[in-house]
Amino acid sequence: MVVMKKTQQNPNKSGFTLIELLVVISIMGILMGIIGPKVFDLLSGSKGTKTQAVFKSWVTQIYQYKQHYKYFPPFLLEEDEGVPSNLSVDEQHDAFIASLRGRSWNSDSFTWESLSGDLLDQNRKSKEFHSFSEDEFGNIDNMNESNNGKYLSDAWGGRNIYIVVDQDGDGLIKLSNTALSMIVEALKNDYDSSVVEKAKERIGTIRDQVGIFVLQDSTGETDSENVFSWDIQKYLGEN
Repeated sequence: MVVMKKTQQNPNKSGFTLIELLVVISIMGILMGIIGPKVFDLLSGSKGTKTQAVFKSWVTQIYQYKQHYKYFPPFLLEEDEGVPSNLSVDEQHDAFIASLRGRSWNSDSFTWESLSGDLLDQNRKSKEFHSFSEDEFGNIDNMNESNNGKYLSDAWGGRNIYIVVDQDGDGLIKLSNTALSMIVEALKNDYDSSVVEKAKERIGTIRDQVGIFVLQDSTGETDSENVFSWDIQKYLGEN
């Protein structure tokens, strides 16, 4: 006859006590209190974060363009230093894409075409520095008047995208009075007016060779925010 051995339980093995569970729950609560707001801020600011990432990518490709050709895209040199090029202007929009993509964007058929004429002057070797994604043109599948996917600005509610470059090679860009005034007024939507005015002189100089920015919609018709490729916020802390 086979005798079954009775399984003996290990008297030293036990589960969590109520006190231990309460300690774990308390620790988790403390961690959520610390991390939760930061996660919320990150999620709520994701649109601005993504926009800044796109702008920084463009800055990097403009640097690569200059390294290759030894000069910035010609259309960015047509105005005095500190006067922004506006990518909402058809000619400058097309020139920007030609410079970085090495092809032209047909806004009617949503297709890429070979460079020709004046656009070829922007990138004479038709070299590709940046491959623009559909997201950078807005949502083509949900076209409407303010976001029709034809232009880069459509991804930002049709707002103006500005670019300035260092033309004299000193590593700094001194913004024009008009550009500075636009930025200052837009920043007053985010910061106390006195803080912005106090930082105005420092805001007026970009310590980089390329600056790209988009400003809040002053009409309030679209959900927008100020986004800069450079760290402008460091001038707007406690003074």
